[in-house]
Amino acid sequence: MGSIAELHPGDKYFKSFTRTWHNKPYPQISPFRPELRIEGTVFITGGGTGIGTSTTAMAFAQAGAKTIAIFGRRIDKLQSAAEKIREANINGSTNVIFESVDLSQRAAVEAAFASALKKAGEVRIDVFIHNAGILQPHGNVAGYDHHEYQRSLGLNMGGAFNAVQAMLPLLAPEAKVFNISSCIAHISLMPGSWAYAATKMANTKMFEYIQAENPNLHVVNVHPGVVNTEINAATDMAGVGVDDVDLPAHFLVWLASGEAKFLKGKFVWVNWDVNELNDRADEIKGSLVLTVGLHGVPL
Repeated sequence: MGSIAELHPGDKYFKSFTRTWHNKPYPQISPFRPELRIEGTVFITGGGTGIGTSTTAMAFAQAGAKTIAIFGRRIDKLQSAAEKIREANINGSTNVIFESVDLSQRAAVEAAFASALKKAGEVRIDVFIHNAGILQPHGNVAGYDHHEYQRSLGLNMGGAFNAVQAMLPLLAPEAKVFNISSCIAHISLMPGSWAYAATKMANTKMFEYIQAENPNLHVVNVHPGVVNTEINAATDMAGVGVDDVDLPAHFLVWLASGEAKFLKGKFVWVNWDVNELNDRADEIKGSLVLTVGLHGVPL
């Protein structure tokens, strides 16, 4: 349990847990696969832009989701996204709901979730994806701007906390809960990235605790790859387009299926090959593999 996993070539930035590394969607995770069909209700925070909207929400619509609710601050982005999501379901059977809300405001989040659930027909949430967050300015710990740090805590950690408090009572008994984390939570240190790493690590642990406290749920932390979204616009990876934005979207649809039940409580990267992951299902679900801990120590 304490051994170091064998790694394989990935891309120019990272090594890979699986021999096969993906930058683009592939047939096994296609939302059009009958085996991945979902007919329930999906809630997505940060659903107005980037990975949350034109990709993830659309992929779940393609997979047949009955209702998709997206949450974000900018009403114009939400309205535009809602139209794209509706069009993604070729049968026109996906009901799309959007709510404008600041996740840092607890009462507003609870009201927005309650409103969305009422519009959905007072059903339970089958899939919840926490995707909202900001990328803090780079800088060293010493001298980092106090007000910027406090703001980021409120948006990244406080927003996640408020979303969790609002959604837990609304979940279906065996709901799927996915936290869009980042590799920054566990990879070797990247200079200047401590503030972002700290909030991502904190949220990762919070979702691990949610899994431990609610064993009936299926909770997974997910690194979404490196894609061209607004959150990466100010980084040295801006415009690189390392990973296709549809890759995390399709991977999340697969993750919500029965094929991925062995990843309950784990931390996974969307770049890893799902067939190879499945080949190691017994090893993964019965060990500390793909969990965040002290390197090489099976605590």
